[in-house]
Amino acid sequence: RPLWRNQSEADPTNMADGVEVFSSADKGRGLYAARVFKPGSLVRSAGPYAYVLCNSERGKRCDFCFARKDELSRCSGCKFARYCDAKCQKASWKEHKTECKSINTVKPEVPTDSIRLIARIINKTKTEGPGVAGDSIDELQSNVREMPENVKEMFAQLAVVLRMYVGKDVMEDAREIFELFGRMTCNTFSICDPEMQYIGIGIYPKMSLFNHSCAPNCVAVFNGLRMEVRAIQNIQPGEELLISYVELLALSSVRKDQLLHQYYFKCKCPSCEDQTKDGMMMAVKCGDINCKKVVIQVDGAYETCKACGHDNEKDPKFWKEVKKVTQFSEEMLAAITSADQRQEPKEGLRLAERLLERQQHVFHNNHLYVLKCLDKALDQAVYLRKWNRALKSALQTIEPYKVHFPAYHPSLGIQYMRIGKLLLYLEKRLAALEALQMAEHILTVTHGKDHPMNTELGNLLTQCMDEMRMLQAQSKK
Repeated sequence: RPLWRNQSEADPTNMADGVEVFSSADKGRGLYAARVFKPGSLVRSAGPYAYVLCNSERGKRCDFCFARKDELSRCSGCKFARYCDAKCQKASWKEHKTECKSINTVKPEVPTDSIRLIARIINKTKTEGPGVAGDSIDELQSNVREMPENVKEMFAQLAVVLRMYVGKDVMEDAREIFELFGRMTCNTFSICDPEMQYIGIGIYPKMSLFNHSCAPNCVAVFNGLRMEVRAIQNIQPGEELLISYVELLALSSVRKDQLLHQYYFKCKCPSCEDQTKDGMMMAVKCGDINCKKVVIQVDGAYETCKACGHDNEKDPKFWKEVKKVTQFSEEMLAAITSADQRQEPKEGLRLAERLLERQQHVFHNNHLYVLKCLDKALDQAVYLRKWNRALKSALQTIEPYKVHFPAYHPSLGIQYMRIGKLLLYLEKRLAALEALQMAEHILTVTHGKDHPMNTELGNLLTQCMDEMRMLQAQSKK
């Protein structure tokens, strides 16, 4: 018998995909398993009700299908939207027709992603309605009652911009506008490319029923514009199906703050209650110069070293150095981000290497700031085609990733895949094969066998094994 039956009234109308809707006083609506789901099982998938390409990707991707292309055709009407070809432009016209006029109305101003998305929602509800039962925007929570006054004031300002964009006669009732803004804020998904990079935003009513946990048993990925949620653990009938709404590689205080301000609830999941995980994200090296073993924070205080017995909490030199390197890390990470924005990869890599040199004497590789710096260094080195430097950074992230992420998580699988590619470029084929096989083990679960990411991964594995066989054959001659 499903566990949720004892706590709430379940809706039995949505069991075709092996899930059932429940409703409870503390969580609102959610989903629980109506059958067994094994790791890799597809739990639910859906296309978007409405979506837009983010402005930062404009000119790089098609506005309709989000495919990346070097040459894109502009819409002749607004000169804003871009498409792969006439086929994509024609398919997009139903959504873009009204938008095209709106974009010309506000030129030379560029509408934000959020304004464009909410305008598309308004236009679609007028022409096609809010959607069908179980996949309707009318069923989405807005949390307007929980919103603080400053958020309502922000919505009021956005309403002025929205009316300029779509017309003054649209949604004259302020409460209706607030309701729509609230639904969008609490239910918008960031659409990501195969490497989990943000490329757009969309509303997926059917998928908004998944509740949040920082220790999820499911993971959401995108196959093009289609959102797919797969199990990453064995899930029994009656267990709630949970995804993460936020980046897991963050302290619980940061995650809680984001969840409270965007979704209006206080997270009480196991990861947020267990301070050990936060302690690992702030891990440092023992203050004893002859030891330097890993030391974690427990309830805001650094523990006595288990290896040498050094009392780090009472060591003023240790604390002073930790504070100095923490401040230096925050300043340098901001400077590296600024170099990224200025498109100065050489400067970004130089700053990252300088920061890593300073961090290595005080911080453990599990430390959040070390991981952020290693990821920055990896990206810059790949851009500059410095393969050995990129590989060094990527390899240093694997063990910390295993600590901070679930065993089956896209970020871990993608990192193994990046390592495999780098090793293949450097002709270290045996090591490349091992890394690519690890990536395959994880990404088959998180993305599914038929995902384009796994198609690419399969091609890399084939290439690697073919090269190894060829070299083996040559060595026998």
